[in-house]
Amino acid sequence: MAPRVNSGPVIKTGKPSNSRDLISTGPKDVQKHHGKHDERQREVRPTTERALVLRNGKYGAQGTGELILMTKMTGRDKLDLLAEDLMEKASKSFLTPFRLELCIKLAESQLSENLDDIANLKDPDLFFSIIEKEIKSRTIDYKQKNEIDPMKDPSYIAQIISNRIHNVYMLGSAWKIVVDILYSLQEGGLSDESVVPTLKRDEGLRFRYLVLYYLVNTLVDLHQTKFSLLATTTPHYACYFKETTNETGDQEFVFDWSETRKACSSFLDSIVVELCFPRAPYPKATLYQLLHDAIEECPREAKRFPQMLWDSVGDLSVAVQLQQILETPLLSPDGKEWNTDAHEKYDPYKKWVVAQSQSQTASNKWANFEEIISPLHRTKIKHVLDTMWKTINGNYKGTCGKDLDALWGLSEVLNATPQWHAYGLLLGRGDDDDEDNDGPLKLSGKIKKPLAITYGGESDDSMPSLQEVSDSDDSDDWSENESEDDDDDDDDGSDDESGYDTDQEDTVRDLLREAMDAVTAVNWQEPPVANDELDPFNAEDSKRNSFLKLLGSLRGRMFSKDSKLKTAAAPKSATKPTVNASATVDRPKAGVTIEEVSDEDDISHAKKKKKKKPKKKKKKPTAAADGEAPVEDNAATAPPPIPSATVSPAPNAQSKAPAKPKAATAASQSTTSFYPSETIAQSARSYLQSEQLDVLKTKTKSRSAQASLFSSTKGLFDKFGVGQEKKKDTSADKKERRNWFANLGKRTRTYMHQILNTADDETQGKAGMKWDIFVKVLTDVGFKYVPSTAGSSVRFDPPSSKDRSISFHKPHPDSTIGPVLLKEFSKKLRRYYGWDSSDIAD
Repeated sequence: MAPRVNSGPVIKTGKPSNSRDLISTGPKDVQKHHGKHDERQREVRPTTERALVLRNGKYGAQGTGELILMTKMTGRDKLDLLAEDLMEKASKSFLTPFRLELCIKLAESQLSENLDDIANLKDPDLFFSIIEKEIKSRTIDYKQKNEIDPMKDPSYIAQIISNRIHNVYMLGSAWKIVVDILYSLQEGGLSDESVVPTLKRDEGLRFRYLVLYYLVNTLVDLHQTKFSLLATTTPHYACYFKETTNETGDQEFVFDWSETRKACSSFLDSIVVELCFPRAPYPKATLYQLLHDAIEECPREAKRFPQMLWDSVGDLSVAVQLQQILETPLLSPDGKEWNTDAHEKYDPYKKWVVAQSQSQTASNKWANFEEIISPLHRTKIKHVLDTMWKTINGNYKGTCGKDLDALWGLSEVLNATPQWHAYGLLLGRGDDDDEDNDGPLKLSGKIKKPLAITYGGESDDSMPSLQEVSDSDDSDDWSENESEDDDDDDDDGSDDESGYDTDQEDTVRDLLREAMDAVTAVNWQEPPVANDELDPFNAEDSKRNSFLKLLGSLRGRMFSKDSKLKTAAAPKSATKPTVNASATVDRPKAGVTIEEVSDEDDISHAKKKKKKKPKKKKKKPTAAADGEAPVEDNAATAPPPIPSATVSPAPNAQSKAPAKPKAATAASQSTTSFYPSETIAQSARSYLQSEQLDVLKTKTKSRSAQASLFSSTKGLFDKFGVGQEKKKDTSADKKERRNWFANLGKRTRTYMHQILNTADDETQGKAGMKWDIFVKVLTDVGFKYVPSTAGSSVRFDPPSSKDRSISFHKPHPDSTIGPVLLKEFSKKLRRYYGWDSSDIAD
């Protein structure tokens, strides 16, 4: 026997106790240690607590069915309770106040975003990464389906590029019309305080306002379509969608009812599914409020959204916010009686619809540039990308006689002049200040001069104000090692509606089986009939089953699989081309355009006609139109008049404005051509020379007629710098800019070098940047940070109201701005405000 090991000194306890009482020594069962993650899982979320209160107050403690406990409920039940409560509160509370200035900022941010997308698609440094992200977001599980890699399929890539270009031009053109109308309402005297009386009194303003509201509703539907299509290829949400073929042979998506339990269990997934399908039972603003609450209380669930889907959420939230603001005046007693079909009489809207049809046809001709972009990385070469765009413009000219910019009316705003008016607003510290000063940059108009210290004889009892300027280096504000909201990658089972015991699981299976039987008993793709007593979804017992409620809501709702955006008002067939498309589509010629050839032929014909007929001095020189270039659409010759209460008389058809005058903005084309001050008899040659129409012979392209397809206002031109020549860089201006950048702290200037990708950038453009650092740099420069209610869209308002705001998409789910994305941000800032790397030199 082994000797007993002595574990230590023996302690004498004395005489043993004679007591027979039992002594409690604590529980002997094995207990699980609850960590931080388990505590977070067991706690009840705020939305669940609110839903429990609503349920118990409405239906009692037992709810509407057996599938409910006091601390658990399905995500669909929570959605229904919270959505109904929000709608009830909205009907009793004050509506969203009308703010015209906020509407303009929201619309301008979306217009600028689409214009930036167009500019990036024409940039060889950014085009490849944009299309690569687009292709990855549109495809999923190609290896499991034994399909070819989409990055190696030239036809698929060309089709994706063509659809992306069509979509961004279509949205950009629509947002431009929205901005134009908003500025016209502002110029017409519409104010926030008296919006309803003004619209009631002024018929012209009311007409434009109704068109605006209808167009914003259309844009909300278009952005919802983008969001829905991106959700169908997202790894987490793709299981909820199933492809089907409708009666016309088109591919559509319907809800896959085999995933009913998963969709019904998750609160967030229930919201997303309702947002994807059209004709939701709840307003989009209500669903977005619930989506915001769900993400705010559990940020880690936002990881289910990839970058492009989260960007789409942000764009849709901006459109919904604008829709909600514009809806307020229409909910008044007077607004409910106004006509809602005003858009059918608005020329810019009708031409936008026609442009859709023409673009649909032209964008289908992508086969003639698929070899140019194959392989895709060749588009990083400038002349390859330019050749692709030249071919695409040739496709559009062959279809409708206009290039992309002219067809959608974006020729002028795409060539905006960068401008920044904040140089003189900032208070300089001078060149003798400490270079290590990292204090925030302050506007001269906002800094209060500190009061002088006195003996109190001339002062009151108030304390003197302190100057809010700090020269300290706050390392916490510039920390680059900030942790994410949650390092836990566990995404499944994170909803607090899961975790039923055995008896409850049996109940769940019975209710789910009842829902599956109801699906097989009806035609799933047809919407339910309201008064059909045999329909299982209309039965009274269906209200007790949350699965039946979910399926009843999604029945008959579907959306198209086509990624090319279109509206219901767009004609099914495009208008016939005015020229032979076969000669232009396949091999577009680069030197002479179709318009130029037709112009020269008509001008020469006019000269021959002039020799046969002698000039007549008694007639007005209306025959000067013989020297004009032919115009396809008479309505496109001049900017369409915006209806108003007092309508100006229409000009004579014979005295229409020249189709191609010298460079002028649409807003500057006044009625001088309609009402000549004096009539002088002259020959056609002298008239052409006096009006400078003979320069058409040497011009390769003219855009004044096409650029006037859509209305334009002075406010939009001022913000975008349209029609303004770039200011010459004088020594005084350069010194002013350098002094302005010198006011930035040393740390801020260092990050500005990295953001603007200057030669003094220590990272040489190879490093990324934390989003919080980027936000702090722009706020130090003077911008106001305005995040959206949901999604990644973030707006920065500049210090001067003369400059347009700039919007960025926050990286998601990782908040680090990659080198390629940072380069995109850099070009965007330069394009907007004209910041130069030489201005920020140390």
